[in-house]
Amino acid sequence: MLNYNWIANLDNKGLTTPFKVKYDNEYFPALKMMLEDLVNRFRIAGMEDTFVEAIDAYQKEIVNSIEKYYCGDLVNAQLIINKIINEFLEPPAITGINDSIAFPNNGTEIQFFRARLSDNVIDFPANEMLHIPFKKRSIVKSERFSIPGLPCLYLGNSSYACWIEMGCPADHRFNVSPIVLDNTQKVLNLTVTLGDLYQFNEKELEWSKKQKDNYLLNILKLMILTFCTSYKVDEQNRNFKSEYIISQMIMLACKSRGLDGITYYSKQVSSEVFACTAGVNLVLFASYNGEEELSSICEHIKIGDSYNFSMFKQLLPSMTYKGYELSVMHTPYIRNIGSLKRQIPYNDTMFYEFDKYLFANWDK
Repeated sequence: MLNYNWIANLDNKGLTTPFKVKYDNEYFPALKMMLEDLVNRFRIAGMEDTFVEAIDAYQKEIVNSIEKYYCGDLVNAQLIINKIINEFLEPPAITGINDSIAFPNNGTEIQFFRARLSDNVIDFPANEMLHIPFKKRSIVKSERFSIPGLPCLYLGNSSYACWIEMGCPADHRFNVSPIVLDNTQKVLNLTVTLGDLYQFNEKELEWSKKQKDNYLLNILKLMILTFCTSYKVDEQNRNFKSEYIISQMIMLACKSRGLDGITYYSKQVSSEVFACTAGVNLVLFASYNGEEELSSICEHIKIGDSYNFSMFKQLLPSMTYKGYELSVMHTPYIRNIGSLKRQIPYNDTMFYEFDKYLFANWDK
């Protein structure tokens, strides 16, 4: 029995992330059109008027924030996003790492990976695989969930996730460290898509109508934020990236609220379908402790020395025989990477073998 019949009637065509546009100036018109169209699809599907009104008001707040940003009113633009983030009080929006919907691993250890590029085959010591030190903030550039001068720690839930985020570098340049967290981190989960909406609709829940409505509204709001932060612009050599506006303001709002990070699907995949297993990213915020210090977030991280991917591929089977239970294989989602035309099971790749090797040979 479905919880909400209108969800089953929803037209989902073209609502698979990442969304792509060619030029930077096409981003905002495309975003506005997508949000307006989404509200209209909800209405046509038979969504209750109270939900339609709430979602319509929500998307208009986001649009208003970007308009204020473009006009140079950064303070009020940020206040709008702060209000949006502060309204989230419970799961699935705010959770610990182990309870995040981004990592549905049935209680097993969640593995993370941190990558660094080098023109030489080299093993970086663990402490050099953490975030950029504050005394080197001059090299911190603008990223999807971080701003220039403010270091963050970007992690992937597989070496493959790191590889595609770094532009698919040559094997000899690709160095990866294994990481585990102590689950004290509170994160905002921006990995909510239509699939989560359908799953919620099919669950047998012994909840009151009010509880279901509240949870559904949170799912819808998270899905909209996920959509808004899932644009990829083809235009190269830009000094400014419009698709980062909302993402970066969300990051600042999360820091202001005292959260530790954000989970999100890689935007370098052909479809979110091929991100939900081995393409999940986690950005952890580096709190400022002085120019000479690393963030306190590093005290909650166990990280190993890096290993070079090219060197790994030179090893004989006798050196790589050890197995390790990887959390990515406990996901209920499709376990493939690639594209709809060319899908590859993740456990049939060298990235999967590399992941196992890093953890099996790491003395934590």
